[in-house]
Amino acid sequence: MTNVVFKKPRFVVPEATKDKTITDLVMMVAGTTDPINTKGLKHEANTKYWGGEEESVENFWAKVKELKPQFHDLHIEGTFFSWSGDNNTQERNKAAARLLDLIDREYPKFKRKEVHLHLIGHSHGGNVINEFTNLITSEKGKAFPQLWKIKSITYLSTPFFKKKHQLNHAKLHKACKIINVHNEYDLTQQLVADFSLVNLEAFLQDFHVKNFENGLKILAGIDTEALKSNLLGIWMSDKEGAIVWREMAKAFKGANVLAQEFIKYIKGINVNKPTLNKERDEFVGLLNTFLKWTYDVYGNFSNTNNGYSKAKFVANLKLTQGIAILNTLFDIKTNERDSYILHLMARIFAENTGLTDSIEVNAWTPADQAAGLSVQDVNITTHDPYHSRGKKAICEGFISGTVGAMQRNNLEELLLRLFSQFIDPVTLLLITLAIDKVIEPLVFGKLDTEITKLRKDLQVYSKLVSKYHAPLVAEKDKKTYPDLLTRPGTVPYLAVVSHSLSHTKFWKDVETGLRGAFSSKVNPGYKKK
Repeated sequence: MTNVVFKKPRFVVPEATKDKTITDLVMMVAGTTDPINTKGLKHEANTKYWGGEEESVENFWAKVKELKPQFHDLHIEGTFFSWSGDNNTQERNKAAARLLDLIDREYPKFKRKEVHLHLIGHSHGGNVINEFTNLITSEKGKAFPQLWKIKSITYLSTPFFKKKHQLNHAKLHKACKIINVHNEYDLTQQLVADFSLVNLEAFLQDFHVKNFENGLKILAGIDTEALKSNLLGIWMSDKEGAIVWREMAKAFKGANVLAQEFIKYIKGINVNKPTLNKERDEFVGLLNTFLKWTYDVYGNFSNTNNGYSKAKFVANLKLTQGIAILNTLFDIKTNERDSYILHLMARIFAENTGLTDSIEVNAWTPADQAAGLSVQDVNITTHDPYHSRGKKAICEGFISGTVGAMQRNNLEELLLRLFSQFIDPVTLLLITLAIDKVIEPLVFGKLDTEITKLRKDLQVYSKLVSKYHAPLVAEKDKKTYPDLLTRPGTVPYLAVVSHSLSHTKFWKDVETGLRGAFSSKVNPGYKKK
């Protein structure tokens, strides 16, 4: 039996009780855990959120703490406010109530004294702050001390809505300063945050990003040139056949890995909406059939004992088994609006009836909400490592295109624009060529009719993907950064890394603006260590 050592719990005196006087109080509000809360973790809003480990001397939190001894009556809230981090309206409203509760519990000695609040919020943390300004002016906000005023608000990559989470000026100091930090490569602020989702923990608890990336890496490793040169000829030698078999095995293994993860992704949907759940179950049934087919075909191309030929190539594809599911999944007539799979995904993410509780176009500037206040704009675009790639115009076109699709309420186009960044247009074109030049001449009757339909559908997709695919990633980065999240220019990078940049560092302009908003007197005896 393992010996257990019991330690006496260490009592920590709340920092607020240590200060005899407080003139300025800085409080930090973390944002959504990540754009769609894929980790499903609660209350991650702690020091690590602000740019690294707590003991780091360079992260946002550590640098803000350095301000405390430089002013006589400045307090930095250190118990660290936290909230669920879920990307939906209800949770942000609850977070505002938690913020008020923290003030009520932690600062009883200062309720009858004049205190100036300085609120710093990243991403939807800024909208929690806005909701807080509404709460403290309502009947439910009576716990907010009457003499307290909000002296500054620092927004870090906050998406500003036009309807909900509006800034209420009633409890703002007459000299309240607004500091707005934004990055023009930030896909989340400009697009993803427009979708306020229901709780996605159940939806994504089995989604493994690494496995999804593994499938994409396998597909990216396909030698399309070797396939094209060895497959599209009239005859196939054993040498050519070995190359084709090897690359086809890769293709179906990658497809199988992606299908497995996508099935887990879809099966996670459980939002108590019978119609949506029925569609989910039907879709999962189709995907399981597809999964079995990709597994069987992968096995066929992995087996090189039976020789190589065009006829054997077609036989290995087990088209009778796979064609029905492919023609269902990829059914499309002329554009993304009449695509089966895109229309289904659009219904899943639809407002009210799907996973989204609201869709609202937002802005990167608080100018409309902060009318009459001093607004300091801090543009950190050039500090994003991606900026050195010279892709700004291309990135702007991609983001404006996706935002435009959302503004037209065309979720199918929006989804295809996003998916097209993960698909190599050349690979998709090669598949359609292989069907046209290799498969169709060797099949007859009903199967030929089905194959022809698949080719025509894929040709439509090929044109659309070529239309929407943007060369966002520099060629050198494709080899240097195997991980999608860290590879500059990928959708995950723009949505997470570019969005997080604002809170990974205490920007000089932010520090200057915050210092200028303090009412506390500077400590003349302060000496920097």
